[in-house]
Amino acid sequence: MLAAIFVQGLRDADWEVSEEIIVERRGGVPGADRWRAAARELVARRMSALVAGDHAAARAAREATDAIPIVAIDFEGDPIRSGFVRSLERPGGNVTGFFCDFGDAMSELAKALRAAVPKARQLLALTDGEATEAQARALREAARALDLAVDTVELGAAGPEALIDRVAAARVALVVLASPRLESEARRLAKRAIRRKMASVGAFIHYAHAGGLLARGPSLADAFRRAAAIVDRLLRGARAADIAIERPPRFELVVNVKTAVALDLQLPPAIMSGADHIVR
Repeated sequence: MLAAIFVQGLRDADWEVSEEIIVERRGGVPGADRWRAAARELVARRMSALVAGDHAAARAAREATDAIPIVAIDFEGDPIRSGFVRSLERPGGNVTGFFCDFGDAMSELAKALRAAVPKARQLLALTDGEATEAQARALREAARALDLAVDTVELGAAGPEALIDRVAAARVALVVLASPRLESEARRLAKRAIRRKMASVGAFIHYAHAGGLLARGPSLADAFRRAAAIVDRLLRGARAADIAIERPPRFELVVNVKTAVALDLQLPPAIMSGADHIVR
């Protein structure tokens, strides 16, 4: 679906896809090795631009080339700390695109959690190594402003069910941060959290659809649509070095009423009226 949105964005910019411009897609199971192989292949074929849909893909593309422009849709990492760009206003290299302002994103997620679960005082952030470091750091700062304590735990080899069972007794609210691996485990995490009567929320909107109590995250559809506009500029002569980093065009709040009922929670009117989507 996201690839189709991107292609439609190119058509909206007056490109004849499959005639004036060819779009090659690489995907499947996420993983650094897979992305590295795909990036090397596409660079060898001298693509005009690369679009990377997550942090691992952006990292692989950047390692493969410092010449071909890269449009990153990276809602996991910090572009400066990751070494992708020199500054947000003038990236200075061959990477531009979309990166989160984690301070704002985690502040709004923490506020939504606090409103939905007023008794929560202790948060447990589920992390995934380097991919979620910037998010975890921003969540701690946002939670401190709301007088909430935050601990972190990494998703290990034991799996989601074992992790939820291990931490359920602590009576914390779980915050699942965004990475391809955590997103792939969303349904198992949410299902187990409900079974153990644990409120869990996500930093990506799919988490609420998978059964989490709520989620707040960037709209990927909007980001891929805007990515097509950036590629249009690149194909017409602009340089990635001169195209300022953009923040996600739109964030969405998704609440799951079915999960709230299962957890014996009454979602406040402010949460319900502010939701972009409600799962019933």
